[in-house]
Amino acid sequence: MSAYSRALLAAALSCCAGAAMTAPALDPGLPEYQPRKVSLPAAASYLDEQGAIRIGGAEHAQFVIDRFNALFAGSHPGLRFAGHVKGTTATIPLLSYGRMLFGPMGRSANAAELEAYEKAVGAPPLEIRIAHTSDDAQQEMSYSIGIYVNRANPLERLSARQVARIFSNGNPEGDLSHWGQLGAGGDWKERAIHPFGTPEYTGMGTYMQAGPLQGRAFTPAYEQWGSTETILKRLEQDPAGIAFAAIGHENAAFRQLAIVSEDGRSETRGSRQEVAAGSYPYGRFVYFYLRREPGKALDPVAKEYLRLVLSRQGQEIIASQAGGYIPLSAAEVRAELHKLD
Repeated sequence: MSAYSRALLAAALSCCAGAAMTAPALDPGLPEYQPRKVSLPAAASYLDEQGAIRIGGAEHAQFVIDRFNALFAGSHPGLRFAGHVKGTTATIPLLSYGRMLFGPMGRSANAAELEAYEKAVGAPPLEIRIAHTSDDAQQEMSYSIGIYVNRANPLERLSARQVARIFSNGNPEGDLSHWGQLGAGGDWKERAIHPFGTPEYTGMGTYMQAGPLQGRAFTPAYEQWGSTETILKRLEQDPAGIAFAAIGHENAAFRQLAIVSEDGRSETRGSRQEVAAGSYPYGRFVYFYLRREPGKALDPVAKEYLRLVLSRQGQEIIASQAGGYIPLSAAEVRAELHKLD
């Protein structure tokens, strides 16, 4: 990396000195970014009228995108970036028609978005993980998920399998529909479990169903609410409820449950260290989606940009945001770089 590029990185990070003091240390195995010469494809459709590169997607990625852009432009003179196109839901449609280089999303693309993209392009877009989601739900970011119960509930911990058996239908071990099945006694033994969460087509709903629930449908008892605020308000009103919602909202009315490992030897609550280590089962990822066409190589500029993001310098930018996204491990970075090849 040139002295000029190193200076750009230092400038990008200087405003955030000390911001990531509580974040996990960067993995020493992360690769160093070594810029490669790259040229814009002829008549690239993602350029604006002034020849600047359009990038779109989630607004909450603006902090890291601005710093990635500065470092990339400093390493590749002649390339510059247009203003950020706002909106997670705009990512896949704009990629479908080549109107931006790539788009950041704080959730994975849903089935309807992927179907529309494939219909337009003929192949799915390329999904690249660039970070873990935040543990700070007080910011306008994408975040890990917590499992909550009303404070009146005696339960303090569950395993991920027990959570799945509560929220989904058709589990091989049997579904869980009454608190007595989880060891609660007295008046709780016969009390029905009331599960709450977001609709299945939302970011959290899609994530839960596709991942932790292993593709199974939500139980018929499941109540769908539009936001963490409405979900937890409903939980506050119902002692027999259980909910998944944004992490970090425990208060006097409801508690966030510890998640016990299947062998019962450890438990996690979704700290930054636990999410980074992959030990917390409801830590999600932040993604970049790239346009991919049948029989064609990836856009060379997009590929080179992702090499920067998936480097030590790129992950250092991610780590610099106070309460922001959580950097990937070296093993996770290698897996994502392999997709680019």
